[in-house]
Amino acid sequence: MSAPVISVLMPVYNVEKYIGEAIDSILNQTFRDFEFIIVDDASTDNTLSIIQSFSDLRIKIIRNENNLMLAASLNKGLQVARGKYVARMDGDDVSHPKRLEKLFDFLEKNPNIDICGSAMKLMDHENGVWEYKMDDKEIKAGMIWLATLSHGTVLMRLDTIRKHNLYYDETFKVGQDWKYWYDAMKIVTFANLNEPLYFYRRGQQSVTIKFSHQSKDRYAVMHRLLLYDFGIPFTEREVFLHQFIIGIFTITPSAKAVREARIWFKKLIRYNRDMKKFDVKAFKIFSDDRWNHLFYKIIPFGFRCVWTYFWVTGINKYHFIYYLKYLMSLKTSHR
Repeated sequence: MSAPVISVLMPVYNVEKYIGEAIDSILNQTFRDFEFIIVDDASTDNTLSIIQSFSDLRIKIIRNENNLMLAASLNKGLQVARGKYVARMDGDDVSHPKRLEKLFDFLEKNPNIDICGSAMKLMDHENGVWEYKMDDKEIKAGMIWLATLSHGTVLMRLDTIRKHNLYYDETFKVGQDWKYWYDAMKIVTFANLNEPLYFYRRGQQSVTIKFSHQSKDRYAVMHRLLLYDFGIPFTEREVFLHQFIIGIFTITPSAKAVREARIWFKKLIRYNRDMKKFDVKAFKIFSDDRWNHLFYKIIPFGFRCVWTYFWVTGINKYHFIYYLKYLMSLKTSHR
């Protein structure tokens, strides 16, 4: 039997409520030449029986005897995949019918790109679209802050993965994707399509939600790793300030924290300008975007935080108008 063009890889664990819809969204793709590798990670609900109820011959089921967690399940799937490309999929999400077709066409036309993702739409949110930077330089420049591709959306060249031994770090229960992008970024070329080809469901079944108590720790691990690789000297306090800028408040928001965060922010910009670790323009644009988003996170923590933000940054009219509306809404709610 000839090898399929795409191997769709979907590890699942206890997603009986959504697994049928996820499977249907892959089986109903306009692109038909694929195998569908589903790794059931020792589910204890009806997930496996629902998978087995589908008779499509493209489905290949791998059953873990014990719960190995996501990274190990992904690695098992990558080992048996036969396609030219590997597509990721999660058991509680939905793929656009043309997702595989559009990603395949893009990679076929752009042989220099190794991994391509897309924008995604939040399910049950009318305007909830998450967009990502599209260019390789911008994607890599933002990696020091957060994961700049959405894991479930990607299509990857399998020969590149195997040539460079790019498998998932099984010590990560959460954040496997970010660590994977970090491991790959010196080797591969990334891209994102700006069309939302993936529908993401946020809920209690999410791995990130289930292990939220570990998420901050994993962010800290990744930030230390990335900053070390960046080559900039840093203290533990500056790791927390780095997280503060993206809205992870290991440090309680205060006027002092905002001032310190701004100093750290400028240090990063200067360092990259001098060392050119990342594209200077792309790094500045992405970093400015993170700083701008911080404003909306600190508003609930009081006037002193907001005023200090304005003092160290300058007054942006959009921020100012937003803050006035916020104050007016508070007055209205207390009447």
